[in-house]
Amino acid sequence: MIKRMVYVNHIEVKSVTIGSVMEVGDVYRASPTSTVLAVQKEGEEYTTDTFNYEDYPIFSIPPSPPLHPIEISSFHYHNSPIIVDHVSVKGLSTAAVLQIGGIDHFDASSRTKHIRIINNEP
Repeated sequence: MIKRMVYVNHIEVKSVTIGSVMEVGDVYRASPTSTVLAVQKEGEEYTTDTFNYEDYPIFSIPPSPPLHPIEISSFHYHNSPIIVDHVSVKGLSTAAVLQIGGIDHFDASSRTKHIRIINNEP
């Protein structure tokens, strides 16, 4: 991959969280991943319930096979810099990528199990 200069006049990103990546420039590979076990419990009482990834099949099943590469009709400026005027992003979350530049290989994975424990109404 030919490395190019990147000139960004203004970039504003409020939040980058949970395995996400913000890259400026050409990169060879990005592989953001995220594994989240979120528990939301109703009530004021705190308990030390234990939740384990191995208890939920979503975290142990093999991922689906990768898609075949696609061809995109594009143009190339191998020796010219990348020039960007303005980028505004509110947030990147859960294995997201914001890329200003080129990338040869991209492979992202996110698995989330959200559990809600709600009290029974009388």
